[in-house]
Parts: sequence; structure tokens; C-alpha cells
Amino acid sequence: MPFVVVEERGNTSHYTIAGSEVSVGRAPNNNIMLMDEKASRNHCVLVQQPDRSWVLRDLKSRNGTYVRGEPILEVRVQYGDTFQIGNARLSLYSEESSAFETKNAIDPIMDTVAPAAPREAVGVNEAFAGFAKAATEDTYKAILDTTVQFVGRLLPGVRVAIATAGEDGGPKPVAFFNFISGSPAAELPGTFTSTCNKLMGQRSRTVTKPRAGDQPACIYVPLKCAERVSGVLYVERESRDVEFSQTQVQLIENAGNVAAVLLGAAVSRATEEALREKLQSFETEMDGLRKELESKLDLQTAELTALRLEAEGREGPTWQHDYSNIIGAGTGMQEVFRMLDKVTDLPVPVLILGEPGTGKELIARALHFNSNRASKGRFVAENCAALPDTLFESELFGYTKGAFTGADRDKQGLFAMADGGTIFLDEIGEISQAMQAKLLRVIEEGEIRPIGGKQTRKVDFRLVCATNKELSDQVRKGLFRQDLFFRINVVTIRLPSLRERKEDIPVLVDHFFKQALRDQNVPNLKMDRGVLRAMLSYNWPGNVRELENEVKRMVALSDGKKVEAAQLSPQLRQVAEEESLAGESGNLKDVVEGIEKRKILEAIERTKGNKSRAAELLGLSRLGLRKKMERYGLSPD
Repeated sequence: MPFVVVEERGNTSHYTIAGSEVSVGRAPNNNIMLMDEKASRNHCVLVQQPDRSWVLRDLKSRNGTYVRGEPILEVRVQYGDTFQIGNARLSLYSEESSAFETKNAIDPIMDTVAPAAPREAVGVNEAFAGFAKAATEDTYKAILDTTVQFVGRLLPGVRVAIATAGEDGGPKPVAFFNFISGSPAAELPGTFTSTCNKLMGQRSRTVTKPRAGDQPACIYVPLKCAERVSGVLYVERESRDVEFSQTQVQLIENAGNVAAVLLGAAVSRATEEALREKLQSFETEMDGLRKELESKLDLQTAELTALRLEAEGREGPTWQHDYSNIIGAGTGMQEVFRMLDKVTDLPVPVLILGEPGTGKELIARALHFNSNRASKGRFVAENCAALPDTLFESELFGYTKGAFTGADRDKQGLFAMADGGTIFLDEIGEISQAMQAKLLRVIEEGEIRPIGGKQTRKVDFRLVCATNKELSDQVRKGLFRQDLFFRINVVTIRLPSLRERKEDIPVLVDHFFKQALRDQNVPNLKMDRGVLRAMLSYNWPGNVRELENEVKRMVALSDGKKVEAAQLSPQLRQVAEEESLAGESGNLKDVVEGIEKRKILEAIERTKGNKSRAAELLGLSRLGLRKKMERYGLSPD
């Protein structure tokens, strides 16, 4: 294998050419890094041609590349040729060349030379400059390579190697400096492994071996940082005729201490990173297991609830009023029924809070039809969000004939229609402040005046309002009148979302399933168990209304014999596939990604496509949400 010999500032170094191109320059990313100030960062390059010859090409350097005293741009060079960059001389040799026998340009350091003498300090600047590569790459391998170069440049005329513990625990040479062949480990002495083995313990010390026969003088230095030995530094003389002086041994030991600190820091960083990744993996796994256990617990709780209600001789809680048209066996709905029993016959306004689809109108109807007002008046309902102000006033209060163009007869308003009974105003948080003021007067006075009318009329009604907004927040923002809020919020009933009462899902599914079979005239249709598992795992942003529509949909799409996961809507079908994947292969990564994708879809659906709001719900930045959507193939637009 060919190599390049570099003579620079009294040092001689050998660089094996492993590839077909060798870069030379002052930058640490070059194959051969020079210290001469006249060398450019990327000075020149040696390129092997198809016929195995070599071409030297100058890379538009500042001070030029010289062959036989002449500056060149590109020239063919032979083995044995020398070229010069500043004061550095570089020679190209073949594998068969005897160039490795050349002595270092600096005479051997004598025993009488003190450590602080100028000749002992030759190469210190160059040696420390080598750490630029380690600082740039910041990898364990870069630190090993830099360390052997550091020691080799610090003490001219030596070869350097570092051994660290391999996978089997034994020493393994991993970094080399100034070795000639393509297999530098083969050039190490036969006692290398056994000597390094002895030095891997905590109490080991430097071993110095004098030259013996063909084996040059060598030194083994354990690289210890605190009580941990991270490796062994091996240094041998390039010349078989020169021993190490005591001063040089001390210099190598001190260099080893510097190297040990760097390697110890690298090992600590690698260990810390591995522990961090392991911890993150454990957290992800634990989160997946927790969700799996919660899903199984929900399923078992729901099935037990269904069995308990169906068991003979067992009856549910006894209530004062009839709530048979409201399905809810879980603790959340039981608390709602308990509150209804207390306030049904009280002449006070009731505010029902809950997400869309939770059944707010069902609760309002239960308040009316279970009360003594059911025999005195009607139940009148209106969705406030569905009417503009111009129609809203006439709908609530009515109008007289001739009040405006098209009013060809008197019309009774909703308040008048609810006289003696109950008026239910859904989405009360959507009405304008102008209408809020008019509504407040009706509630305070109990009087209405139709549009165009001159007489007021007393009405006796019970007011029940509902909203999916936090009206207290609307009051703080100035969007809802505080006095009206206090008037309608005498008794508050908060309905739990379906994801908060998953124990009711089997009962609800059974009810809607039987209802759909009757409506669609489909007899003897069975449901696969995986369908119920998917429904228990899904979060139902649309609540009971979404569940009802889902059941109707899967019955309509069934083959008339059995409802399977394939008939579910895409979001539930995905959940069913994740459940199947988790049960069969246990591939946690796929399950977690599937859940993450589903959460993103749910958040976007819940915020009606508002990416900023969806990111806020998910605890992400908008950019983070966009990247995840691109990753999962979801359109970010």
C-alpha cells in the first residue's frame, strides 16, 4: 500500500494512502494536515489514475506547490518524487519502499535535556493543533485518532497506538499513528494483548520495555480518569537503536493523562446519550403499556357494567323520576341523574354545559317532562346559533300584523308558546350582546312584547339554557353580559363527554344497534368483538351523536350477516388496526405512531381545521405539527 512521508519542523510522519485520493492542507478535514503557515487550508491533492500512476494537483493555493523547485498546477509524479509546500517536504513512496527506515530529522532527545528545554517542546504547538479535528467532529473515534496524533507529534520518531476494551472485554487496538502497512495491528508486538490486559485494571501503572532484538523500546500507559481505565496508550520507537529517556517517559505519561481526560469525557457523553435514549425508549414503552392497560380496563369495566345491568334479579339505582330514555349507567351520568332529581321541580333556571353531541337537549326534556310543568305547558326548544338577530327577536317574542313588510298576521313567539311550560335555548353563548340585553329584560320582568305591539304580556316559563362554551371565560372577555350569566346560571348541570364515560359505550352501542336494525329492517346481524374494542379505544370527539351515526353507518354498510372492522369509518378502522397490531405483534413503535396520527386527526377535526389551535391542544408548536403531518402523509394545507 503506498504512503506519504511528511518532513515538517523536524518531525517525520508516515501517512498510509487507503484510497485513490489524498488531500493535503492546513484544515483538519484533510487526509494530511500540515502546520506550516504557508500551507493553504485546502492546498493540493494527490489523485491516482486508472493506470495506477499519480497526479499532483494544486488547488489554487496562496503560496503554490513546488516540484523540483518549480511551481506546478498539475503534474504526474512517480514513487520516490518529493514536492514542497512552504517548508514542508512530502515524498510519495510505494509499499515496497524502504522509506520507513528513515531517521527523524531531529536528533534523539538526550537524557540530560530538561522537560522545559526548547528542543523538548518541539512539536507542542502542532500537537495541540491536532485537536481541532476532534473539536470539529466531537466523536469518540475522532478523539482516539487525535490522541495518537497528539502523542506522535509531541515526541518525534515514534509510532503510537491506543487499545480499548472490545465487545469481549479484551483489549482491541483502535487508533494508530505512523504505522506503514494497511494492517497496523499486525505490526504490534506479540506481547501487546497480554500486556494491555494487565493494564486494564484500576491499580495499573506505566510499563516501560527496553529494546530487545528486533523489538524497539516501547511504553504502555494506562489511560485512567478517576478510577476508570478507558484504554491503554502504546508508544514505540521508530528506530530500534534508541531508548526512551526518563524525561520522555514522563512526557508520554503526562500526554496520556490529557488523553485519558478526553476519552473519559467522551465515554461519559456516550453513556449519557445511551442512557437518555434508553430512558426515552422506556418512557415511550411505559406510555404505550399504560394506554393499553387503560383500554383493557375500559373494556372490562364496560363489559362488567353491561353484564351487571342484564343480570336477572339486579336492578339499577332507583330515581325519583324516569330517565329511561337517557342511557347512562356509569358514575358520570348517575351524578347527572342525581342532580336532576333535586332540581326538576324547582322554579329556577338551569344551565347545561357539555361538548356537542353529549345530549344536552335530552336533559332539558327530562327536566320538563318529569316536572309538574309537563301538564301545564309545552316544551319549546330553539338553537340560538341557527338564527340571525333579525329573525331571532321575532322568533322569541313574536310580532303583530303589519309590524313590518310581510307580517300579514299575528305570530306567537317562543316565550308565549312556552307559557306554563319550559323554553330551552341551546347554544346560548352564540347570541349577540344586543339580544342578550333583550333576553335579560324578559327573564327579569317575566314580560314580553311582540314586535309592533304596544301591550306587554306576562308569561310563566322555566328557562333552560345550554352551551358548549365556558361562559365565565366569555364574561371575562366582554363577550357575554355578566348580569345575564348570573340570571341563567342558577343551577349548573355539567354533562361528561363520551370519552369520560366509556363504561356506557357497550350499552349505547347495543341500544343504537338494535334501533338501526329495526329502522333498516336488518334481522339477525351480529357484531364482531373487535368493533367494540375499537369503539372503546376511540376518543369520540363528536360524543354520543357521533357514536349513533357510526352505528347506523356500519349497519348500512354491512353484508347483512356480520359487522366487522372493515365497515367502520376510517378513523375507527385505523384504531381497530392498531388494536390488532398491538395484540398480535406488539410493535410498540407502530402503535405509538398510529396513536399520534389519530390524535392529530382528532385535534384538527375538533378545531375545525385551525392548525394553530390544534397544535395548542396537542402541546406542539405550529411548525412541529406541520412536520408531523408531513411525516404521516397528512395534508398540512
